[in-house]
Amino acid sequence: MAFQLMRPARSVGGRMLMPCEPNAFMRAGDVAVADMHVVERLVGQMHDDGADSGMVRWKRQLALAELLYIMMSEQGARRGPASAPEAVRRCAAYMDRHYKDNIRMDELANWCGLHRSTFTRHFKSTMGMLPSDYLMHTRIEAAKAILPGAGPLREVARQVGFCDEYYFSRMFKKIAGMTPTVYSRTVGERTQRKERNGNVLKPVNVAVTYVDEVDHLIALGLLPAVVPSDRREDGQETVIPYLKPHIAHLPHIGCELSLDLNRLRRLSPELIVAGRFMKDWGVTGFHDIAPTHYYAWEVDWRNVHRQLAAVLGREAQGEQNIAQFDRLVRSVRDVVFPACGGRTFVFLESTREGVRISPYMSNGGWLLYQQLGFTPASVVSVNGWEHYVTPEAAADLPADYLFVGQRSGAASIHRRLLDELARRRVGRRLIELPRYPWGKGGPIAFSQGVRLILSQFEKIHK
Repeated sequence: MAFQLMRPARSVGGRMLMPCEPNAFMRAGDVAVADMHVVERLVGQMHDDGADSGMVRWKRQLALAELLYIMMSEQGARRGPASAPEAVRRCAAYMDRHYKDNIRMDELANWCGLHRSTFTRHFKSTMGMLPSDYLMHTRIEAAKAILPGAGPLREVARQVGFCDEYYFSRMFKKIAGMTPTVYSRTVGERTQRKERNGNVLKPVNVAVTYVDEVDHLIALGLLPAVVPSDRREDGQETVIPYLKPHIAHLPHIGCELSLDLNRLRRLSPELIVAGRFMKDWGVTGFHDIAPTHYYAWEVDWRNVHRQLAAVLGREAQGEQNIAQFDRLVRSVRDVVFPACGGRTFVFLESTREGVRISPYMSNGGWLLYQQLGFTPASVVSVNGWEHYVTPEAAADLPADYLFVGQRSGAASIHRRLLDELARRRVGRRLIELPRYPWGKGGPIAFSQGVRLILSQFEKIHK
């Protein structure tokens, strides 16, 4: 087989596809895969005997893409000899991904090429706890993410790898200090909103120039010295609402094309962080003020997060954030996906130009279709950012459910869209998404977006 691997990137006037690094793809030869039940499911989807429609072909393509990702990631985990600490970190990453499976420590030790006692000793030295304790903590953290508003306790226990709800409750109380029922009732969403990200922030003399970057730094436990503003629905500048508790007191320098570079110069940052898309927008001159790190924006926030974490010396925290998000996505997907099979979805965004059918490669599309596994309706394109419809046509789109969001400066268009949808009585198919944090591109925003979808599960499930 031969493939050309591409990645989305910003360009003047929209997006374009760029080649990935050659070493990102698989080498020739046999590839061993541990998670065979997932592989079997994906191979089954690739051989779906349904009618050869566009949707069926798309489903097969998605299954192929997911299969290749699994093969590449597992091949990378096995490639070449590794030190004992590196082998331990690979095993910890494996447990982060497969915590719900029946993981045996003997098999992990064999995977590392170590005797079990040696494996246990190295694991505790590297990760700070025994491998069995690490797996237990990983399962309990995953349970915390889905407990508020979740179904019966036995279902929660099953979703995170326990076959006995009583043993699950006992372990949960031992690790979390309270029973799952008490946690769900008294902590729930409040604790999840706070998370560990950003509770205690280290001030750094770094200026950030775009909303998403503020999200990334706070998730890394850092408080920037200078932050941008955001835009309200009416187009006026405002403090980033979902991050306001952290940044309301910080100096702001405007937003996007209206950044105040003179004020930025007076604030004398030691480092400026900016996306390369700023150059495409004509916003330049950062290097004249302070050393500037330009990063490559991608729709997958995890890649950007790793870039910024490396620059700021917070790699360990960045990997923890990514692992926590991945666990959250898997736990929520396990709840909502079985109820949404065979149903199709469209994400509509009210923008200044009109009502846009948000593409597969947008922030919202990436989260809804690629992460949570919702099936896009046939009208959803991969990368079409100029696909607009009238409010009247939106009500007739061939989709079972309509997600509806709003961009800044689109208040009147959004009201017209909602009025038309109400007039056409599509209320039961309509799921409104608040602007904050939906559509923002950092770990905090995306995590809150995942939980928001979980909160809408009852409506989708009916």
